[in-house]
Amino acid sequence: MKKANVKNKGPVRVWLIEDNAAFRTNLTEILNADSGIRCDRNFSSCEEALECLEMEKRHPQVILIDLSLPGMSGIEGLKLIRPLNPDIKCIMLTGSDRQKHVFDSICAGAAGYLLKNTVVEQIIRSIEDVMEGGASLDPHVASMVLDSFPKKQTQKNEFDLTEREVEVLQYLASGKIVKQISDELNLSSHTIKFHIGNIYKKLNVQSQAGAVAKGIRRGII
Repeated sequence: MKKANVKNKGPVRVWLIEDNAAFRTNLTEILNADSGIRCDRNFSSCEEALECLEMEKRHPQVILIDLSLPGMSGIEGLKLIRPLNPDIKCIMLTGSDRQKHVFDSICAGAAGYLLKNTVVEQIIRSIEDVMEGGASLDPHVASMVLDSFPKKQTQKNEFDLTEREVEVLQYLASGKIVKQISDELNLSSHTIKFHIGNIYKKLNVQSQAGAVAKGIRRGII
């Protein structure tokens, strides 16, 4: 399996929260087959993961979280993980593509939302994306979200986004990553990342997924 292409010292430390024992074991083994990833902890519940986070000084960089779990749900767990360490990138990995679950996850601070039928290469790519400051929305989820929200007409862009920033935000909402947007607009990846950084500041969000959610909710896109 190819190495995860992440600019990082050593493998990306990943934890997995998943109550299906077979799926948890299989995914852990597959992730560890990639030399750029080290999935060194997996849990069957958020309660177990949170207890470990509170006890350990060395936290993971990425946590993959199932939505439907015994006891505390993945979204509830996500809300408690972020105060413990806001630098941890949390990706929801679930079987649900319900609109409410997607938005509740993003608003709770998820850096990405993937469906369980996602191929492992995409999961690894998603880990790369969030480590590089991006987000990862399953293409089906991204299009479903856009189709579910009619365009709102706004008289004023209260967040003072430029036309280019709105254009970049629209590409993000369609599920495209930085390189794809760069190719579409014939601009460098550095320039696209600069625009995304400005979008974060103006919308007062911490993640690409959060920017997309706020852009849709406030009628910007």
